[in-house]
Amino acid sequence: MPRNIRELSIEDHDHIKLLCETIWNGNDYVPAIFPKWIEDPLARNLGLFESEELVAFGIIEKIADADIAWVQGLRVKEGHREKGHATTVTSALIDVAKELKIKHLWYATSSRNAASMKVAVNCGFHEADRTGYFRIYKPFPAHPRPSLSIVPLSVTPERLYELLLANPDVVESSTFPLAWHFDFKTKEGLTRLLQDSIVKVVVDESGKIRGLYCQIERAAFTAFATAAFTVFATDRAVFVDIMSRMIDQAETAGADRAVFFLGPRVTEWAFDLGYVADEFVDRKFLLYEHNPT
Repeated sequence: MPRNIRELSIEDHDHIKLLCETIWNGNDYVPAIFPKWIEDPLARNLGLFESEELVAFGIIEKIADADIAWVQGLRVKEGHREKGHATTVTSALIDVAKELKIKHLWYATSSRNAASMKVAVNCGFHEADRTGYFRIYKPFPAHPRPSLSIVPLSVTPERLYELLLANPDVVESSTFPLAWHFDFKTKEGLTRLLQDSIVKVVVDESGKIRGLYCQIERAAFTAFATAAFTVFATDRAVFVDIMSRMIDQAETAGADRAVFFLGPRVTEWAFDLGYVADEFVDRKFLLYEHNPT
């Protein structure tokens, strides 16, 4: 059967819909965001066809004014999996990254997605970071009231950079996670990552960070309104308090679900909260990196 890889246009939207119609029970976000990717000058997509049928798809999205890009939206049509199509598309996207002189090509996936992890390894990616992960759904679980004695302060990305520099034990990796995205823990990286986010920290009288959290509201490309949070802490009581605040914020925002991305220390504490399902034990969200140039 003849195969070819080409860049897709908006005229291929129906191909994308067919490709994704069985993914996540028909709730895949890719068909909804596809027109935005087509219009984005920083995005390049590739589709793998067998005859006239689109069997695999992926995009590379460059970060403006940086030598970083993301592999996103990697999809293989049902009935065509385990044939190496995802590896073929990803390898072709790596070639695009080389053309764009990308130094850091990132690829994020769940530790439960063995097929996606295999593609990353087969294409020469290495694990660069990982976070704990769990989600809860409305009606949200009962939780303690936030303490009046704990006062989270809103900070800018620039101020967060200064605080993390002074508190290197809070986020020990070289990258910082914001829900499904990461960037370097530099002033420039945090500014790119957090410019449209709410960032709050709990600092004690000596200037040490006891906890920090960030919130984003995910665009409604699926049926679920989602509130997503990143949380780090060095104090267990502060972590419990932050969790209560984040759940309250999810309720206030009218979210159908809340998704939490956790630093290593609070990942261990999370399962003592009493409302994290067993399915999230040992579950991680992984960042892979490839260095094309």
